[in-house]
Amino acid sequence: MNQLQVRNLSFKYFNAQKWILKDFSFLAENGDIVAVKGSSGSGKTTLLNILCSVIPKVIKGEFNGQISVDAEDLENLSLPQIAPTISLLMQEPEYQLFFPTVEQELAFAPENLKINPRQIQQKISQALAELNTESLRYLQTASLSYGQKKLVTFASILTLSPDVFLLDEPFAGISKEMIQTIKNVILELAQSEKIIFIVDHSEIFVKSANKLIDMDRLNVT
Repeated sequence: MNQLQVRNLSFKYFNAQKWILKDFSFLAENGDIVAVKGSSGSGKTTLLNILCSVIPKVIKGEFNGQISVDAEDLENLSLPQIAPTISLLMQEPEYQLFFPTVEQELAFAPENLKINPRQIQQKISQALAELNTESLRYLQTASLSYGQKKLVTFASILTLSPDVFLLDEPFAGISKEMIQTIKNVILELAQSEKIIFIVDHSEIFVKSANKLIDMDRLNVT
């Protein structure tokens, strides 16, 4: 069983007066879709960065508490060790595209896991098919539209097939058809017992979520 357990988590940035989280505890399990909502600046993206250990391993601040996946404390793992288990889709796809072509981009993560080349090609084909983006496979990433870049970064996470997906504004700036495609994939991931956290300003996915974190209503002072 996949479980992501947050225990007594507190965090604030250095030199900030306000705690973004204070003694926050939460449990997510197989198949959970967790909607993370709140006003601008309430700490939604910060929470996702904490869950994947970018905070405090890269971005520093005053941090207390524990995050574990299947009883494994993330404090004991490096970011490369965590990424195959917990993967973050960032708001801006430009920050997650590093290679000249889409195929190279999608191959990078499974290559790092030393998956054999034939399986890598299968993973790439499957990820692109799930997002209806097979036509992008051999294109230059620099030539893609914003929405296409967003789909490619999502596909790159699908090739990893982590236990926990952290999706920061996955529906922002893309067409209704792309939104429906991503919604369908998220529902399929939940049915396959993945855990999904979704930050979404438009609340497109709140009704489909079975758990909710409202950053405006947390007891933070």
